[in-house]
Amino acid sequence: MLSGVELFAGASRESGFGHLILCGLGGIFVEVLKDVTSGLTPLGKTEAGMMIEGLRGKKILEGVRGQKPVDKDKFATILTRLSALLEAAPEIAEMDINPLLGDGSKIVAVDARINIKK
Repeated sequence: MLSGVELFAGASRESGFGHLILCGLGGIFVEVLKDVTSGLTPLGKTEAGMMIEGLRGKKILEGVRGQKPVDKDKFATILTRLSALLEAAPEIAEMDINPLLGDGSKIVAVDARINIKK
């Protein structure tokens, strides 16, 4: 069974701006805590890192109560790859990857939803 810190990565197309990339703690935490940061495409690694560092719950990513820390650099890479996907496929109107499970150096997507509008 997979385990780890639940993460969220998502995007929505904003008229006149392009895609807005979102990240935060995943699972029920994204709905309850609403601790989400955002950036516009194209998203670079530095900006993705700043989004992660801007989360109020970032201490959870750093490992608490014996949990392994999440590889924040790998999470930033996931966000930049999501940005590249959205630039290559502008017909994606919305996308949620929730949860991603972060366990040490591994991050695994468990569920995703994509809404396409031409």
